[in-house]
Amino acid sequence: MPGSPAGPPGPSSFEPSVLELTVPVKEPLPVILNPAASGGAGRRLKREVEEELRQRGVEFRMSLTEGPGHATTLAEEAARRGAERILAVGGDGTVHEVVNGILRTPSDPPSLAVVPVGTGNDFYRMVGPRRRAEAALDAVTRGRTRRFDVGWVRFDGGESHFVNLLGVGVDVELLRRRNGFRHLRGLPQYLAALVSALVRFRPEALRVTLHQKGEEGEVFQDRTILSAVTVGPSVAGGFMLNPRALPDDGLLDLFFVRRLGMARIARYIPRVIRGTHEGIPEIRQRQIREAVMERPDGGTFYFEMDGELVPHPTRRLEIGIREKTLPVLVPATGPSALG
Repeated sequence: MPGSPAGPPGPSSFEPSVLELTVPVKEPLPVILNPAASGGAGRRLKREVEEELRQRGVEFRMSLTEGPGHATTLAEEAARRGAERILAVGGDGTVHEVVNGILRTPSDPPSLAVVPVGTGNDFYRMVGPRRRAEAALDAVTRGRTRRFDVGWVRFDGGESHFVNLLGVGVDVELLRRRNGFRHLRGLPQYLAALVSALVRFRPEALRVTLHQKGEEGEVFQDRTILSAVTVGPSVAGGFMLNPRALPDDGLLDLFFVRRLGMARIARYIPRVIRGTHEGIPEIRQRQIREAVMERPDGGTFYFEMDGELVPHPTRRLEIGIREKTLPVLVPATGPSALG
């Protein structure tokens, strides 16, 4: 597809690359903490993260983000200074910004470690099962590195990577309404915001054209409630849109839902949460490498990435994948999304 991201092609089949970390950190570990994450939980976690790192004998340099885009700047600066790894403390939006910062550098990116503090934490669901800070920080000193895929998108006015989700449809309205449910956390917050969004949401026509080796392939065109492309299986704190998705299989996963009445939406939501919606005729799923999203009438539409609304509409999204581009620190032992 014209305009696909530059860089060497990834391997054609999954060959896990595992590096056991046996060398202590020589330079201060850059820690990028979002104090506003999850209604201020990030700020409250600051002292615990500092104490846990000191107990592990890790020298670190902590920076607090001051607003949208700041984590990207901090991560890029740390990567250009030669950081071997970076710790992000925040939710999916913080991880999104940090990854976009470290992937701006021409050299191999530093390995990413994450302490999950967000509302959804769907990226961290691909990393490890234990979400307490001390468990997540074990990956910094005793973890192993796995290379994750990342999504890539070009839109009117820019381009970006996404670590787990790009979405068009009701999720945009959901994000606008989520602030009204800050007293809830995780999946309950998203469910409440979703119900509120669906009351007023009016599906618009969208055309999704899949590409294979630069050639146009299958086309989906309909009024859609949600058209989402994911790297991993879950979004919005636990909706298992694409339960078979893996973060390192060299593929993105498309979830496309036609317009539905409220009765069917209510019937299908529990199945989507559990990931048992395969076979529902109004839901189409495909594994893809490249796609284009646009309105049939050429109009503009809004979209979101990793749980953050992109403020300006676009007429076209060109979507691709960068295979095994992002080194991620995962637990050395125990179950994870990667096995």
